[in-house]
Amino acid sequence: NPCMGRASEPHDSAAGTDRSPETGKRATRRMLARFIPLKRRPRAAGAFRQPLRMEKKLPEGGCVSETLWALLAPEGFERETERELLHLGLEPLLRKGNFFLFSGLPRDIAWSAVIWKDVHRLTAPSINIAARSLRPLAKKWEHCPVSHHRRASLIAEQLRPYKSGPISFPRALSPEEGVGAFTMVEEQEILWCRNFDRPDPLGRVLFLEDKTTPPSRAYLKLWEAFCLIGKWPNAGEFTLDLGSCPGGWTWVLASLGARVLSVDRSPLDPAIAAMPGVTFRKGDAFSLKPDEIEELASWLCCDVICAPEKLLALLKAWMGSRRAERFLCTIKFQGDADPEIVSEFQKLGRVIHLWHNKHELTFFSEAK
Repeated sequence: NPCMGRASEPHDSAAGTDRSPETGKRATRRMLARFIPLKRRPRAAGAFRQPLRMEKKLPEGGCVSETLWALLAPEGFERETERELLHLGLEPLLRKGNFFLFSGLPRDIAWSAVIWKDVHRLTAPSINIAARSLRPLAKKWEHCPVSHHRRASLIAEQLRPYKSGPISFPRALSPEEGVGAFTMVEEQEILWCRNFDRPDPLGRVLFLEDKTTPPSRAYLKLWEAFCLIGKWPNAGEFTLDLGSCPGGWTWVLASLGARVLSVDRSPLDPAIAAMPGVTFRKGDAFSLKPDEIEELASWLCCDVICAPEKLLALLKAWMGSRRAERFLCTIKFQGDADPEIVSEFQKLGRVIHLWHNKHELTFFSEAK
């Protein structure tokens, strides 16, 4: 019957007997594989384990495992980071946007939003493999977007996210345990880290802001600096605020209960000047001499607009007088920042770029 085609033909029993047992088993496995979901198929042990170190090829064909670290340049100030790196003689192994990767031990870089102290490499041929490989390495993950954004976002969706929300002041900040960050530098290559020099893997510090009382947003810099240091004035302590107008930093100090000698040629905001513990002295911030202060200051704070060289001289004079225990100042720049003057400040203390800094750096030092 031509309408029934091959089904109407007589069964060829010889054809079945000619097949070997091995051939029949292979055919059965192929048939069953079509009905077994791919995700349930077993994989070989260790199939997704990849090396976690960058391999650098040597001229003679060998290779050496390198220690890696990285930094994120502050957004909008990448040129300042480049100048500082050039001054220090540091050349990155790789750069993607504001992400700089280096070999060797981490260095203190003033123009950095955050430093990843110990970076590892992970090779993953697929999104699922990448997510499965990263998941056991940290409890929560932050994605640092520098390239291959769509692919990296799909990986991040399969990981437990790290959430950075606004905090209240004052609060000492420290890195949360079990947090990792990763970035994708090539389609199948990921760099990841769990050790950072800031509490947040991307350097963020967000606050529940007071948008009514302070006379300016400059107070956020002092909030951030105190939280990162983990120290701030106690109630009743004597503090100095040099170049204080309109009074944002004086407001922070007084709100902590400290006594504040606020010095500026321009008057404070009337509401700030009326706060308990605030004493205003009209005059140039640089005209106040250390021997004019009878009481030891627990903090000398300065957010004055001046040339970095002038601020450096002021700091050296006060630090030499031992009339203040701690120093917290803003180094402001007009035009390109000179890496040489930054290095002079670093000889006296720590210099960092805060999340709330603009074209400026923050200096901190504590008397020993």
